[in-house]
Amino acid sequence: MAEHGYDYDFFVIGGGSGGLACAKAAADLGAKVGLADFVKPSPAGTTWGLGGTCVNVGCIPKKLCHFASLAVDYQADWAGLGWDFKAAHSWEEMIDSIDSHIKSINWGYKTELRSKSVKYFNKY
Repeated sequence: MAEHGYDYDFFVIGGGSGGLACAKAAADLGAKVGLADFVKPSPAGTTWGLGGTCVNVGCIPKKLCHFASLAVDYQADWAGLGWDFKAAHSWEEMIDSIDSHIKSINWGYKTELRSKSVKYFNKY
């Protein structure tokens, strides 16, 4: 990269799917890359990690909740095939499991950036 007097050749604002892909691609091309991502806490204090709205509070948790909701329908179908399931649902365990899965995705994104020498700033 040409000398230009800046700390980074390429700086990305936003750690959603597009920002992450852009930062990694620029790093693969040899640029010195920085990425800033920050979520202002909600009035309830909610924040989230890398991955944007879809990963943290949109598509992924919604689809996991939807998948969990289908279990009762599957039980009825499986009963017709000779299965006898006696299942109970724990909302707390489901939410803990979904939160854990999302945190693993956040961590994976963070380690991917680090492996490509992209400097991550959790700042506004």
